[in-house]
Amino acid sequence: MTAPVEYVMARSALIDALIALRDHSSTIILIGAQAVYEWTGEGELAVAVMTTDADLALDANRLDPTPEIAATLTAHGFSRRPGGNPGQWLSSNDIAVDLMVSEHQAGKGRRSAKIPPHESFVARRGRGLAPALIDNELRTIEALSPRDFRRAQVLVASPAALIVAKCIKIKERHEAMQAGERNRIKAKDSLDIFRLLYATETAPLADRFMIHRSSPEADSESREAISFLATRSADTNSLLPQLAAHAADDDAGEVAESFVLLVEELLLRLQELDGQ
Repeated sequence: MTAPVEYVMARSALIDALIALRDHSSTIILIGAQAVYEWTGEGELAVAVMTTDADLALDANRLDPTPEIAATLTAHGFSRRPGGNPGQWLSSNDIAVDLMVSEHQAGKGRRSAKIPPHESFVARRGRGLAPALIDNELRTIEALSPRDFRRAQVLVASPAALIVAKCIKIKERHEAMQAGERNRIKAKDSLDIFRLLYATETAPLADRFMIHRSSPEADSESREAISFLATRSADTNSLLPQLAAHAADDDAGEVAESFVLLVEELLLRLQELDGQ
């Protein structure tokens, strides 16, 4: 299946960023939808894989002071939109590449991550990223255009780490909406959780969650995400199955039912591991 042109461009921008930041490659982890699709492939859903941007987490505690990231990205053709979000870098084709830092490594502040000597606007702080820092795998990604033969190696957050990030993202947006704030939950984020649950065997997925126990920050966020997953996937009418079903179009009914069953299997396996 031919990838949508927007996804092809997003992959190209990702490779551009990885090449530009190659001196920091050991501290960069691919997160977001492009990481999800690395694990799930196209899958069997009627909804094609699709994303229009790229997301990278920085392990700030291991990040070298040089080369300075903002200057490096600028030298390689990336730019920032005036007044735009911290951490959002635009490729020459105006594709967003977002640099994120886990909340516990981001220093004081509200939006920008403080990782001196790198510029204060270079990355954005975010919750749910701590597991990705310790639970990832080195993989080779390739450009999606038949005329682009480039490839790059990058650490990719595991399915478990990605589920944590997606759950906490949805949880925060849901709580903001309940508080009357202007916010919007993307149903696609829940469908991405379903893709990961469906594509990954339950036992190895649960084993990945147990890796998070080795870090206080990762453990805290992982348990928070699991609790949210459990309470918001209790039946087919719950928040997460309903969001996934909404994004799945023709597969809505099957997705909602499978979502609940897959979560039940995962929770049972995690209980077994916690009891050992």
